[in-house]
Amino acid sequence: MPSDTKDYTSTSTSVSITVEQAAPSITWAAPASVAEGTALSSTQLDASSSVAGTFVYSPAAGTEMNVTGSQTLLATFTPADPVDYSSATASVTLTISGTPAVDFAATSQTIRGFGGAYPWASQTMPSATISALFGTTGADLGLTILRLHIAPANWTAVSQSADTSAWTTELSNGLAAQAMGATIFASPWSPPASMKTNGSTNEGSLSTTSYADYAAYLKAYANYAVSQGVNLYAISMQNEPDWNPCDPNGTDEGPNGKDCYESCLWTGAQMDAWVAQNAATLTTGANPVKLMMPESFYFAASMSDPALNDSAAVGEVSIVAGHLYGSAPHYYANAKSKGKDVWMTEHYLSPATGTTPEIADAIALAEELHNSLTVGEYNAYVWWGSSATNPFSAPLIDSSNNPNYYGYAMAQFSRFVRPGYLRVNATPNPSPGVYMSAYTGNGHAVIVVINSNATDLSQPILMVNQSIASLTPYQTTVAGGLVQLPAVSVAGNSFTAALPAQSITTFVQ
Repeated sequence: MPSDTKDYTSTSTSVSITVEQAAPSITWAAPASVAEGTALSSTQLDASSSVAGTFVYSPAAGTEMNVTGSQTLLATFTPADPVDYSSATASVTLTISGTPAVDFAATSQTIRGFGGAYPWASQTMPSATISALFGTTGADLGLTILRLHIAPANWTAVSQSADTSAWTTELSNGLAAQAMGATIFASPWSPPASMKTNGSTNEGSLSTTSYADYAAYLKAYANYAVSQGVNLYAISMQNEPDWNPCDPNGTDEGPNGKDCYESCLWTGAQMDAWVAQNAATLTTGANPVKLMMPESFYFAASMSDPALNDSAAVGEVSIVAGHLYGSAPHYYANAKSKGKDVWMTEHYLSPATGTTPEIADAIALAEELHNSLTVGEYNAYVWWGSSATNPFSAPLIDSSNNPNYYGYAMAQFSRFVRPGYLRVNATPNPSPGVYMSAYTGNGHAVIVVINSNATDLSQPILMVNQSIASLTPYQTTVAGGLVQLPAVSVAGNSFTAALPAQSITTFVQ
């Protein structure tokens, strides 16, 4: 509207403006410092916003803070109303103190136990051997699992019956171990020759026409075990389906020094098909047992993923098991996400020098146990040859039933970490060459610390979410033994672990 309406006319025009989304206000106070090894939780990840929405944190809840110093925590906010409000981010700095910690409130997998095998037994295991392996006093190892071998017994398809005499001796050993509190499971190295593609218990594969017979055969074993008083925890469908022991170069020795022994080759797809179509014969009905598979030689996921990814098969599988020949302990995400136990059911280490294990070999086994439990999060660990009275290498006890260094390393876990205990969060590598894991159960706290260094160390350890007044150490050193030491006092939720060079020490509440 002009002031001079005589000489000028009125006019109009227009412009556009952009209305931006409002930026939400985020409030996030810097969290209190935490000890090394603490898992992030809502205590640290507690950002709030002025509007409704959701937060995603990096690192995520449950991440263990295993590096001392400062760590940036990032929160990304997504508003519930994405039209009027924009996404936003915020960050805070978390200080991680250098004292290694054990957090008894942050639990992980359930421990089923530690064990060994006593296969191809032609005679009953001596009672002194049973006590040395499964007892819990003196120098006993305190094992809680025994793995049996299912001999390829003669099978009569017409009557659906097996010659059970091939199974009697090993099941008697299982009964004796069971009386000591052990969990018993069994593995077949081969189906009967009559079910194989090559008509032999060595090499070959299971004939597809024998899938149902093989399920009935394993069920017959389960039924016979019950008749002998053995409460089988699980049956494996096959030992090492991806390994042919019949080496033409003769470098691999099986029972009694043979270069070729019982075996049966499968593919992952074949195992999936058998589980989907036939496993219910074992897992349901009278005397049901848990199904274990695939017991891969290399712990290869390709042998079990087909079954885990098959809706018709995955429900039949209770335990995903594997061996560590040529592989290292690793986390099997697919099995864990499907709610399966993961067991390491066979491995052994050869002495680094000579034929008799030394302290360095004990440390090597202890580290493998540590990694199996903390990295792989395995529920169970089963060594190969448990006793020198059985004709296999690397036993845990000698022919006089005395533990060797392998036995002492195993006992540091098996004597004190009992079935049903939970692993809890602990700084896994508190200082160079030192490894720590921790467990809780039945009113006890257990901390296992390995010093692989050639020098003595003093390691401070902080404990949170558990009231502990003192801990009793049990120690294995170059002198051997499982030596009980005087109790260590705990003050202010912390104590200092005295760790001799090349030692394994278990602190028990």
